[in-house]
Amino acid sequence: MCRPNNSATLDQRPVRLLLTQESFNSALPQKDDSNKLLQHSAHTYGLGGPDSISTILTVSVKVIILFAIEHLVRIIIEKNSHIDPILTVERNRHVMARHIAVDFISLSICAYIAVKNRHSVCGELFTHGMKWGKSDSMSDNDSESRVFTYHPASQRLMVWFCAYQAKNMYDSIYWDDGIEFIIHHIFAGLACWGGMFPGCCHFYAIFYFGLSEISTAILCLLANFDDQFGVQGLDKVFPKTKIVLGALFVTSFIFFRCIMWPFVTHHFWKDTSKALTSNNPLAAARKNFLHLLRFCCAGLSLIQFVFVAMIVQTGKEELAKLMN
Repeated sequence: MCRPNNSATLDQRPVRLLLTQESFNSALPQKDDSNKLLQHSAHTYGLGGPDSISTILTVSVKVIILFAIEHLVRIIIEKNSHIDPILTVERNRHVMARHIAVDFISLSICAYIAVKNRHSVCGELFTHGMKWGKSDSMSDNDSESRVFTYHPASQRLMVWFCAYQAKNMYDSIYWDDGIEFIIHHIFAGLACWGGMFPGCCHFYAIFYFGLSEISTAILCLLANFDDQFGVQGLDKVFPKTKIVLGALFVTSFIFFRCIMWPFVTHHFWKDTSKALTSNNPLAAARKNFLHLLRFCCAGLSLIQFVFVAMIVQTGKEELAKLMN
């Protein structure tokens, strides 16, 4: 963890907006296992970064920003509705603004933070993977460090991801996406919030809330071409765009979800298993959440197989359309 920049203690820090990378820096000494706040007030102070009230305030402001960006993109689309009559339909503009301004932009920000900080937070994971598991960078002796170490970049990423899930759940209710989407947003939001408070697994947050969402960001653009959740007939207006997005999505999904996901999940499962039996003072307040996080991870891992089947089926249908 980062060394303190001043002598202030956690309980003296004021509520504030978290608008810069520096605002996420820890105010704790490097070895803080004896700090009673992190042991007994984990849901307020997490692993030693910004407090929960400041985080809630920041998440709320980011949600408002997403509403504003969505409205701006809606206006831009309306100003360019002369491109095709399909853009003159108000519902179509709203749908496109949602997928572009909220979904794509939010996930792109999360992906950018993850890509930028992948080496500083979890570089050893990629080193281990590139050497086909033959390096010592993922030693079992360091598993507690990977679970209980605070990383400012991961905290910043999770604040954005949490704001996105809040806005996305509102959109799912407003647009009547279905109960399954609402449940997904609730669990994703809870997993993300739990990563901050009580706080754990910042090492793995870079992948699960950032890198793995690269394929999802592309999918959100592709969703505009869906007849049910997107704009009916948009594929006839921009046929090549749909093909390019489809190819990018399939490629990124295979890499991040089919190849990297099992590898990362294997190490996540090993590290959290050891953390659940740990005598680390930080473990006691976080064991219940670790069980929940493992449950969510297992469920999402199973869903990957469903997605693969859906991609194969959709690919066959789209290929048949092209052939005709």
